[in-house]
Amino acid sequence: GACIRGAINLPAHSFYQTVPSIVTALSHIPKVIFHCNNCKPGGRGPRTAGWYADELVKQGKEDRAKNVFVLQGGVKGWISAYGDDDGLTTKLPTLAPS
Repeated sequence: GACIRGAINLPAHSFYQTVPSIVTALSHIPKVIFHCNNCKPGGRGPRTAGWYADELVKQGKEDRAKNVFVLQGGVKGWISAYGDDDGLTTKLPTLAPS
């Protein structure tokens, strides 16, 4: 497996409850890009991006809501396009079967 270099994992199942804190924690990030496995409409990436943008508006930060994006194709699309680029993608170690 692999992941996007520099990405942070914020699980969707706890995102909604913590979104005000996440907005504060990411306040220094000019563009926030959400993704999930494939980012199909209604998926976790688009859903959490919407919650994040809504919270920015709720906090009076409408200008920052314009810089919330969803990665087209999700992590699968990223790996397909950039999986061999070590500058953009981190390879995850394969775990030995137990």
